[in-house]
Amino acid sequence: MIKEELLKVKTLYEAIQKIQKFTEDMNSVHDMTSNQMAWDAIKMNLVVIAEMDTKIKPEIKEKFNTVDWYKIKENKSNIISIYLGFDPDEIWKAIKEKMPDFKTQLEKALRS
Repeated sequence: MIKEELLKVKTLYEAIQKIQKFTEDMNSVHDMTSNQMAWDAIKMNLVVIAEMDTKIKPEIKEKFNTVDWYKIKENKSNIISIYLGFDPDEIWKAIKEKMPDFKTQLEKALRS
């Protein structure tokens, strides 16, 4: 059971890594959205992040209490909505300002 839960956390972490890799040479929202393949891959990995966040059990989130799980949930609702679609400006901001810290938190949690 714990192995399965750790795999979910690792999948979330890998989705962040992929998004950062796709955007590492980009300088703006326009760069991100004008590269259709990268833009689609970024959106898909955001869906993975959102899905894994809902699937990770509360006990695991408590065990990895150095990770700011609330921020993920808060940002997820700002970025992704089935009804409203994806907001490129919010996604860009999250990638550049919030994902690095979250990635670091996950790295530390996965090492412990």
